[in-house]
Amino acid sequence: MGLCQIHPKPNNNFIFIIIDLPSGSQLIIKQEYYHLNNDIANRIKRELKIHSFLNSSSNLEFTSSLNLEILHVDLQNSILVYKCSNYMSLANYYQKNNFFPIAIAKLVGISLGTLHSETFASRNCCDFMNEVIEGKLRYQFPYPSHLLDKLNFEASIRDLPPPGFPFMALYQRFANLRTAITELVANRQHYCLTHNNSQLDNILIPIHWEELLSQAEVHNEKSLRIINWENCSWGDPAFDLGKIVASYLLLWLNSFIIHPAIELNQSLQLATVPLEVIQPSILALTRAYISIFPKILETNLNFLSQIIRFTGLALIYEIISKLQSFKSFDDRCVCILQLAKRLLCRPEESFQSVFGITQLELVEQLKNI
Repeated sequence: MGLCQIHPKPNNNFIFIIIDLPSGSQLIIKQEYYHLNNDIANRIKRELKIHSFLNSSSNLEFTSSLNLEILHVDLQNSILVYKCSNYMSLANYYQKNNFFPIAIAKLVGISLGTLHSETFASRNCCDFMNEVIEGKLRYQFPYPSHLLDKLNFEASIRDLPPPGFPFMALYQRFANLRTAITELVANRQHYCLTHNNSQLDNILIPIHWEELLSQAEVHNEKSLRIINWENCSWGDPAFDLGKIVASYLLLWLNSFIIHPAIELNQSLQLATVPLEVIQPSILALTRAYISIFPKILETNLNFLSQIIRFTGLALIYEIISKLQSFKSFDDRCVCILQLAKRLLCRPEESFQSVFGITQLELVEQLKNI
């Protein structure tokens, strides 16, 4: 009998471990951190409740198929154990292969589009997502206190360790950025069930994805899985799209060398994951999403611009996540913040930089879908 391999994964809210079993299957184990006052945020309870709701809703067949099978629950110790057979995270796939198949991007877009369209304007789903779970788990849009117009020093100290102080100082200098974020969050829409953490680490694809996608029409193939649903809510679908687009951009942003002796333009040219390589995936994902959920363009005329804005916000949340892990606010973080500022404050001008084509060109393409 072979040995198990254990892979701990960094996470700010959980002890997160993946165990490779000799059989080839995997176990995903999550345990929520206890704070110094022996209190927890009940994220595990929330995730379990969401999982149970989706599996018990006959009209959410596709959405429930995105979940992994739960093998074990220990609420007393805030533990969930999932079974994961023959899957790998999309982040791992890209990192190992440095290859970005359009078929995978389309599958992600179709899956997110089906998730949002299947739950669109669902009263039952809306009521469930907005209910108070144990009196204190009503969803709040992620809006850290240090992004507010007026800095609350005590709240900021609580939310961020000392490495985050330079970020707060720089952020507070950009009045237009603070205004853009405030307006974006205040004007968010609530149309459907949203995952709210749809980054590459949380999207699982079959190890043998080529074979599966060649056997069936991609839109009929329930082959993709999404993990970490604890922040799921009744929310704005543009945020899910922005989150995944930001995750693609981070592959590029984290792939070039930043050094005082190297000019930024030269660093960009030396990126191991050039922006031009990931733009086709971002475009294919968005086109596939709209092909499944075209109604969103009628419901929200600014949907494409909102994707760009939420991409900027997601990049800022990525910086905050790093700082909460006691990583330094380095030159790379400054570059990410500058890009986030551009996306949030000038979304129309930034569109081509993200998608590789103009917004008007994409709109014309979507008319032919």
